[in-house]
Amino acid sequence: MRASTRTYAVTFAISAALAAAGCSGDGGKDATDGGRELFMQPVAAQGPDPFTDSTARSAATPPPVTRSPQPSPSGSATPQGTRSVPGGTPGLYGGTRAVGSCDVDRQVRFLTADRGKARAFAQVSGIAQATIPDYLRGLTSVVLRADTRVTNHGFRGGSATSFQSVLQAGTAVLVDARGLARVRCACGNPLKPPLALKGTPRHHGRPWSGYEPTRVIVVTPAPRPVVSIVIVNIVDNTWIERKTGDEHGDRDRVTKPPVPPTPTPNPTSPTPVPSDADETPSDETPSDEPSEPTEPDQDRDRSQGPDEDRPDEGVVPTDPDTASTDCPTPPAPSDTPQEAPSPLPPGCPSPPPPPSPATPPDGPSAHTFDN
Repeated sequence: MRASTRTYAVTFAISAALAAAGCSGDGGKDATDGGRELFMQPVAAQGPDPFTDSTARSAATPPPVTRSPQPSPSGSATPQGTRSVPGGTPGLYGGTRAVGSCDVDRQVRFLTADRGKARAFAQVSGIAQATIPDYLRGLTSVVLRADTRVTNHGFRGGSATSFQSVLQAGTAVLVDARGLARVRCACGNPLKPPLALKGTPRHHGRPWSGYEPTRVIVVTPAPRPVVSIVIVNIVDNTWIERKTGDEHGDRDRVTKPPVPPTPTPNPTSPTPVPSDADETPSDETPSDEPSEPTEPDQDRDRSQGPDEDRPDEGVVPTDPDTASTDCPTPPAPSDTPQEAPSPLPPGCPSPPPPPSPATPPDGPSAHTFDN
């Protein structure tokens, strides 16, 4: 099993190194099943059969920046060595403060000017053709900060085609409220999550400097829609909070770096042993020195000795040797004359005294609701 893995890794590296330069016309081939073709797409390259002209505001690769704290890989790694990162992860994307990475208004004009492209774009994106302008303006303009796998789409013969590609870090994209890239600005192509490739990939295009297959990521949807995306300023490496749908970055504000996640304790780790000062060995005899006196309970009956327990309130103590199990039920209090009660057996509680004739049994408010 290990030998097979090493062979696969070597084959993948050789395939990437010997990939032909440029783009092939095979990009028009429908690759909805993933296939084996993997297109390498640098920042400014339009790729095969672009939907529109470029609407990216900058075609230059951004300067290197300090990487944000990367989350631990989630899910299972794909055969291509990619790892998944949630779309709401702070620092996953970058940008420039108060500058959108895409010219969204221009993108709207390009797509709506061609009915065939608009129809194909809407079908791939899962929206109505008439809602394309609102859809694009509801996305957020950012740039990738890691080489990212996606399902890309071209336009040929009046319909959309699909192919798997790797977008270089620095590529301008429009992302949705779940943090998924939906449009590539260099070509206007709609984007979707990637599909697994069948077997060893056949690369189209030359890998760029610094490309490492094991550092390619796949973005997964954020658990819930987000109202803002925390990105890294690619100019000065500061942190920016950008509102979703803010195409121009007009509402950008500087924010603090995110706090690294707290490591989760290992449930199998041994329990810490307390220090000698906090531990009392179980095999030692307690000290004979008297403990500090404590204040007596303020509610304790003063007539009792310190070692006597006070019975609970409302409970009549009984002597087990003299108590009778045939105690009669005391008669209900009444203000009418009654015969003298019979003497009670030893141990039975005395009945309560009869109420005073001057006060009604139910108190002064007994007839409040008689009116």
